[in-house]
Amino acid sequence: MKLLLVLLSTAAFGAELTPSQRAAARAALEGNVPPPSGAAEVRESLRGAFNDFLRGNYESAAAGFKYVVTLGAQDAAPEAELALMLRDQGRPDDAAAHWLKATLLAPTDSFYWNQRGWNYLSLGRFREAKDSFNKSAEAATRSDDKGEALAGLGFAESMDGNDKAAAKALRGSAEIDPYARAATNAELARLERRSRRPASAIGFARASLEADGAQVDVARELASAFEKTSEGLAEWQALKLVLDMDPLDQAARKRQAALEKWLPRSPAESLPVVRLGRPVFREDEDAAERDEESPPIRVGMFAAPDGSLRHLTRFFVMGSSGTVLFDTKLDESVSEAAAYQQWEVSYRPDNRVIEIKDTRGRIVYVTKQRFQLRPSDSRFTTLLKNVEMTDIAGMDIGDRELRGVVEIIPTPDGFHIVNELPLDRYLFSVVGMAIPPDSPLEAYKTMAVLARTEMLEALRTARPNPEGTQTCDSKACYPYNGLFKERENSAKAVRATRGFVVRLAEGGIPEHHSSCGWSTKAGVQDRQVPNLTLRSPLDLEKLLHRGPDEGFYHQATALIPESWNRWFRVIDAEDVRKRMESHKDLGPLKRVVVLGRDAGGRVKGLKLEGSRGELELTGLEEIQRALSPGSLRSDFFVLTPLYDGHKVSKLLIWGGGFGHGNGVCVAGTVGQAALGRRFDQILRHYYEKSAIPGFTPPPEPVVETPKPAPTQRSPFMQRPPRKRHPPARLKK
Repeated sequence: MKLLLVLLSTAAFGAELTPSQRAAARAALEGNVPPPSGAAEVRESLRGAFNDFLRGNYESAAAGFKYVVTLGAQDAAPEAELALMLRDQGRPDDAAAHWLKATLLAPTDSFYWNQRGWNYLSLGRFREAKDSFNKSAEAATRSDDKGEALAGLGFAESMDGNDKAAAKALRGSAEIDPYARAATNAELARLERRSRRPASAIGFARASLEADGAQVDVARELASAFEKTSEGLAEWQALKLVLDMDPLDQAARKRQAALEKWLPRSPAESLPVVRLGRPVFREDEDAAERDEESPPIRVGMFAAPDGSLRHLTRFFVMGSSGTVLFDTKLDESVSEAAAYQQWEVSYRPDNRVIEIKDTRGRIVYVTKQRFQLRPSDSRFTTLLKNVEMTDIAGMDIGDRELRGVVEIIPTPDGFHIVNELPLDRYLFSVVGMAIPPDSPLEAYKTMAVLARTEMLEALRTARPNPEGTQTCDSKACYPYNGLFKERENSAKAVRATRGFVVRLAEGGIPEHHSSCGWSTKAGVQDRQVPNLTLRSPLDLEKLLHRGPDEGFYHQATALIPESWNRWFRVIDAEDVRKRMESHKDLGPLKRVVVLGRDAGGRVKGLKLEGSRGELELTGLEEIQRALSPGSLRSDFFVLTPLYDGHKVSKLLIWGGGFGHGNGVCVAGTVGQAALGRRFDQILRHYYEKSAIPGFTPPPEPVVETPKPAPTQRSPFMQRPPRKRHPPARLKK
């Protein structure tokens, strides 16, 4: 009868039992030790269940874990695995019993207590959730486990209406857990606003954004708090941050436009952007000559996050040497300004011409054709100041000090700007922006070789366009900000690796991203051997709920922001539904399902199930746009839905890494460089069979084997020499 119950319970999860599984189950139920093949059978079942999990087949995965549970193993892990599969099927009520058993089998493991607490919270069982989080905090031996317990306790108290107790727990979590700090401060801001204390809410929202600036929901919370305190300019700035992350937020755009009507001056002038008085740079003559040997590249300036160039309407220009106004159609110089003499370049919409005026307002030049501003000496720079454009959402409108030639190209709504300069000079800024300041030189060298390789390919394969550009200055290409973002080490690195590119054995162009979290998509881990092994959903859950392992390369340096490695988001399900309305009428969300993962745990797709329809999303860009535009740092995450009755109310997301996960990990690069590795060794870590033509690694230092010390004889006892007396003479 018992065997029948086991077989029925297992079959209910959709699994077909093999004869060996039946034998193992029978032996377990009869109280006997499983046959010798039982252990191998269990391992095979676990392996199959994990593969089903990666494919998004949660019922089959649950069947595999259910089989292990039925064997009666006194281990909490199979119970936890089964609970996770039930959660991912949208069955938190069934998962509760398995989390209960997991904590009974491992009563001192705070991780299980935390997951039991989140499960109760998802069901609205606040008292049980608070008890679980309290027990986790008592049992915790790790700061991240305790921080998660206090965060969970704070959310449970908040949802139960106990704001004072919630605030205490959330503050405690923020103090000890840097990875939960952004989410806990965001919840504290909501508590303060709910208590009608908007001034306090502003402080917590700012603290949250300082911990992790990529949180569009918190930026909205900050704007709402400023509206309550009637701080119009500050509200406009917060809305600018919202639109930087989510340009499609029409409510934010409408409110920002309304504020602009009654603010006393242009709010764009109040933004904390770079303002430069005058250009002062002059390149060394010998260095400048070598830099100019690299091929020229054309960069589209002031590009939107999607790479499209924004229309400018006005800016001021000044050169550290003479500035030559060059008509490209006539192929001749038409005017020249002395060093530090300022011109104003503006677009007139009434007759669609571009005017250049001097400081006295006198017209220097009027045209409808493209023209260039050239420094009279290529060692000097050109400064673009106080730029105005038709749309500043997602844009940095700070001043730019640029090397090379600046070209102005008229458009129906203003003009575009293109910066043409030698490739190596372009790389000075690109490399300086890609690597955190004060990083070791070898990290900059690694990025210099990567960027040069990609840009040379861009020069070769760029599609024709009206501006003749091969790249842009936004994150859609390589972020580029001119001289302001150059670093001493970035220039050194570009010159030290002049001409070097990396060739991949499999062909193609190398890629890079900010942080892999633990492993790239190709399976290259951010650590030395031995590698970590992801064997189960529970391994993935622990990897993302807890802080990074100390063996990761990026842990070797304090230069990497914590939010690059681990992050925690709380997302309102109603906001997700509203964002997707233009694609499909889903109705209230009933379930959010991960459709599959790669071998490293990265999400391949997501399905939103609503009361009126379903919508499938694939790729990081689509998933990010649905869940939280600009806030989802990578596709490496796990999620726990919270329910209000039969509908999803919130999504709790624990994530790791920053970027698409392909190629070289910048965080790992900086860590390896800090440990003393050369740039070629770093590149080979991520691309094992890569080569750098023309580069000869320095010889490895010869370590002489110390000669063995001469054998010393052990001391021995020796009688002292006898005193020799002369022989006695006999008397005659």
